[in-house]
Amino acid sequence: MSRLSQYPESGNHGGNVTPLKPPARQLPRLPAQHVARDRLSTSLLNSDCRLRLLCAPAGFGKTVLLRECMRHVPADTRLVWLDLAGRRMDAAQLLARLGAALEMPVTSEGDASEALLALLQRLDQRLWIVLDDYPRMPERDGQLCELDACLDLLLEQGPSTVCWWVSSRRQPVCNLPRLSLQGDLLALDASALALNQEEFERLLHGYPLHLPSAQAEQLFQQCAGWLAGICLLLLNADEQSLAGRLRSGTAFFDDYIQRELLGLLDDEVRAALGLLAHMPRFTAELSEHVLEAPHSQVFGVLRDSQLLVRADESDAEWLTVWRPLALLLRRLPDAAPVAPVHLRACRWFAERGELREAVEHALLAHQPEVAANYLQRFGQEQLLIGRNVSLFLQWRTELPQTLFASTPRLIILHAWALLTCARLDEVEQCMTDLRHFLPQPDARRQRVLLAHVQALNGALSRQRGQRSATEHCLQALEVLPEQAWSQRVLCYQAMSQQAMAEGQLSRGEYYNLEGIKLARQCASVIYESLLSVDRVHWLEMVGESTRALELVEHTLLLLQASVRHSPVLGRLLLLRGRLLASQGLLEEAVVAYQCGLAEAQDCEDAYTFFGYLGLAGLASTQGQTTQAFQCLREAERLMQWRHVPEVRYRGVLQLTAGLCWLREGACEKAREAFEQVLSHYQAVDLLAPSGAFDLLPRIHRYLAICDLLQGRYSEALAALGEQLVAAEASGHVSLACECRFGLAEALYVSGQGEEANAQLTDALAEAARLVLLRPVLELQQRHGRWLDQFLPPQAGATLHARLLRQFGDAPLEPVAAASSGSPLSGRELAVLGLIAQGLSNQEIAEQLFISLHTVKTHARRINGKLSVARRTQAVARAKALGLL
Repeated sequence: MSRLSQYPESGNHGGNVTPLKPPARQLPRLPAQHVARDRLSTSLLNSDCRLRLLCAPAGFGKTVLLRECMRHVPADTRLVWLDLAGRRMDAAQLLARLGAALEMPVTSEGDASEALLALLQRLDQRLWIVLDDYPRMPERDGQLCELDACLDLLLEQGPSTVCWWVSSRRQPVCNLPRLSLQGDLLALDASALALNQEEFERLLHGYPLHLPSAQAEQLFQQCAGWLAGICLLLLNADEQSLAGRLRSGTAFFDDYIQRELLGLLDDEVRAALGLLAHMPRFTAELSEHVLEAPHSQVFGVLRDSQLLVRADESDAEWLTVWRPLALLLRRLPDAAPVAPVHLRACRWFAERGELREAVEHALLAHQPEVAANYLQRFGQEQLLIGRNVSLFLQWRTELPQTLFASTPRLIILHAWALLTCARLDEVEQCMTDLRHFLPQPDARRQRVLLAHVQALNGALSRQRGQRSATEHCLQALEVLPEQAWSQRVLCYQAMSQQAMAEGQLSRGEYYNLEGIKLARQCASVIYESLLSVDRVHWLEMVGESTRALELVEHTLLLLQASVRHSPVLGRLLLLRGRLLASQGLLEEAVVAYQCGLAEAQDCEDAYTFFGYLGLAGLASTQGQTTQAFQCLREAERLMQWRHVPEVRYRGVLQLTAGLCWLREGACEKAREAFEQVLSHYQAVDLLAPSGAFDLLPRIHRYLAICDLLQGRYSEALAALGEQLVAAEASGHVSLACECRFGLAEALYVSGQGEEANAQLTDALAEAARLVLLRPVLELQQRHGRWLDQFLPPQAGATLHARLLRQFGDAPLEPVAAASSGSPLSGRELAVLGLIAQGLSNQEIAEQLFISLHTVKTHARRINGKLSVARRTQAVARAKALGLL
């Protein structure tokens, strides 16, 4: 791949230069396997800035991208291309090269930088200067590269008609932050220059081989979109040889990295890089700690050489060695021992209380005893942060079983981790392991250990739907010490869930509030949020769906201020979807379910199951039966893959499947699904699982609807009447409302029109008060004309709006106004707060896990309520009113 030192240009030899665009035949040749990157070239060409900087290691196609752009030089712009070949250059040399390219006389006397500035100021036309392969070494004899200082001066004081295009393997030491603030810098780093998926696929089309999708994905991920690496691995490869190359590289691949990347580094820097390559992630402070002398000062050199990349796109502090380079360094035979590095990292993390990372580095150092020691300090709260549960269970496979079962604390933590991801059968082994520590040395410790066993038994019984859960938890609470507050909170959670499954809603609320109070006293946001999930379920059952949604929003904001990822966060997002769906806000519900599903999957939480069920229900509501059953199959596959017992999910899965059949009009299939659930629960005397506490009453209701649709009107009327009375007696207001709709429909189809109309009027008024659209949607599907008599169609109005306008006094919003008397709802206040921070609509949508359309809707309502026209006015008005 040859470089072009300059484009020949004609012009006078005086001070001014006649503009002349180079003819097409003199433009440099592009590579044979060239893949156009229009997303980059368009951005570079459309940018109106002084400096376009392409900064990445070798092989990212920087020169080729510049050549793409230079084919579009404007007609009134002159182009000078200088290939610096990565060698050291001072200002005098640049002056001589640039003067020769412009065919303008220069003097070698005086300050070269000032002479360069004077030369550029003599031009009266636009000029593009390309500095390709900028000098690669930033220092010489302890002094900063002279060219960096020269370029900084030219960018600061040079004429605005001169645009600089620089490709470099390191970041020039210039005042780039100021240029960026002035809008005079467009910088593309390795992550931007890397091929994206679409460009990678176009590159593959140029090779005579057909890769399986999994192998192609492995190639793409392993090379991190690095163009040169992909091409070197594909060179003369077939499908079979590529598999071996992905494991061990090739001579060309390794030689390229050695020459183009490592060959530029001295021995000290290379040794440090070889050690850091084994670190999953590190900061400058951590790298200095683990490298020790004589390598502790090389971090800055590595960073400037673009060989370190962000380990997390959202956090610039944490870095990792660029993946293709790290893979090579890890397989070098003469690599230095890395166990001491991991042990130093282990201690560094442990001193900061970051036990997950401490355990990981102990395992990487092949020190299972050290890992087990740190594992014992792992707090139970930490199980509910990020992917810690799955990591904890992964460590179980990496630690010797004797170590993992070496102390009661480790066994108890293990059991709670298994309960969190609903692997109930494996909890039994933990209970068996705990018996090995009985009896304890004294009576007090004996009672405490048995109380821990009782707490586990209570939670396990609740998950299995067994009626003994409350008894176990009450016995545990009598003995568990104050230090075991997390287990006490979980006992209250299990008893609250048990009471709701038994239909004893007031008792369920009592235990739930006791658990929340204890979590608050212990300053645990994560446990308070966990129990708020059950409180949302309770509020929904007692007919307070608006308060339930407001609690979800409040808890999300509270939790997001403490943790970035958590299974609890995923559960709250899924509940938001469920509540929005029940209010008939189907589009917003889909977005919420998708966000919750992504979060739950990332944390490997068993509640991922409810995300698929929610999407299945929405698809079925919209007549997309095939998609609905695909979601159900994926939900079942996930539960089986994660070894979740059927008792935890089978009944809810069959209920959702039955609803899908019912909406399709397949009453026999629906009835069969409902009856299977009912007979199973009655045969073994089980209670409903968590997350679906009213499973059995709903099964009874839908069986009555099946009777109704199959013409058994008297049976349906009797069953729905009894269910209505039972729901009202238990305080299950939302289910009572749904039963009232069913009763009205039964009266209507049986010819009792007057009674049916009266019952439907009451049901619609109740649904408007509860903001409950689910039974209204079901009725609309089966008896739309009858419903239209009570909710006349209105142009452009949703069913949600029609119901509230006809029967309700509530505002047409899913979230009620804040209790403080604010005219804005809780969600609107959250949106306005982020607007005040300067976030864009898209950034607000991403932070609050809502759609861009929803953000714009909230912003429009905020402006209307505050009687303003613009965002800035809304913020000022809200501050004046004391809302912010």
